[in-house]
Amino acid sequence: MDNLRVIPIILAGGIGERFWPASRSSRPKQVLPLISEKLMIEETIERLSPICGHTEKPLIVTGEKIAASINECLVGKYEYDAIIEPVAKNTAPAVAAAAIWCKKHYGEDSVMVVVSADHAIRPVEKFVCAAKYGVETARAENTLVVFGITPSRPETGYGYIRLGREKGKSEEGVMSFCVDKFIEKPNLEQAMGYLESGKYLWNSGSFIWKTKTVIEQFKEHMPQLYADMLLLEEKNCSKDAIDKFYANCIKESIDFGIMEKAQNVSAVAGDFEWDDIGAWEAMPRIHGKDKDGNTNVGKNIFSADNKDCVVVAQSDSCVAVIGVENILVVNTGDATLVISRDKLPYLKDYIAETKKIFPKELY
Repeated sequence: MDNLRVIPIILAGGIGERFWPASRSSRPKQVLPLISEKLMIEETIERLSPICGHTEKPLIVTGEKIAASINECLVGKYEYDAIIEPVAKNTAPAVAAAAIWCKKHYGEDSVMVVVSADHAIRPVEKFVCAAKYGVETARAENTLVVFGITPSRPETGYGYIRLGREKGKSEEGVMSFCVDKFIEKPNLEQAMGYLESGKYLWNSGSFIWKTKTVIEQFKEHMPQLYADMLLLEEKNCSKDAIDKFYANCIKESIDFGIMEKAQNVSAVAGDFEWDDIGAWEAMPRIHGKDKDGNTNVGKNIFSADNKDCVVVAQSDSCVAVIGVENILVVNTGDATLVISRDKLPYLKDYIAETKKIFPKELY
């Protein structure tokens, strides 16, 4: 891998409204310490650094509304490049723009490692082993590589990968498979069947490929977006060219636009714990529960006679929660959320109502 140019592409779009009141436009979830004392985007950058050379920098693709917050947190700590999206168009345009950027700066034989800024992965060492094997697989076989995760529960919120034949195994025991099919989010019965069969992995939404390989896939499967990519390349990825690219391009996910249509796709089976940190319900999975099913995250928390509660304290305020069941409490100092965990799927609807009466600074 010494001669390879390996570039981390970190997708960091979206504010993360399902983490309100902690997450807001001035403090998006990517710059919150939801997994550890480090910010989520710091965890992501440091996790990827062992697979890169000394001359490559991470490329962060993020939106105009949160770019300043990310820069404020990272400047002086890490070197990185950025593509600032003037409007969110989902992951296919983000990857397409990143591919042109990588071709310009590192050459078409460079390898892109595309990840999200809001995933929890432990232990890092096993991720690094899987990523290095994925890089070698993508380079040697000109294949699109997806990280697949062995399911630990019948999850209905993730997409799945149906595995084909086994392709190979690294010296560390990391296995790769042909991808038979990508499966959309299943119902509970289907998810239980996938879990029991042992033939399915979660689709982590993290990918590895040579820059040239993915550009060829855009040409074949998304020709209009490919035409927009050529214009972006012609203008050397200038800010004006990026703005025009996003103004004109289609809104589509990389899964639907490319991955579900491509023929040469491999899955690297990650032997590590993985979680998509998408909402407060991830906290018990990440931080564990006590004997009564409670999860406390933060300091200055008093919890007594509770059951199946999640308490998150992100300020110096003291938070006491007593004698309640199945609720979430989040205190950020300037805002407090108390909600039944049964109502969390509808949190965005409730937030829309609060915006009518609370100051806009809270969002």
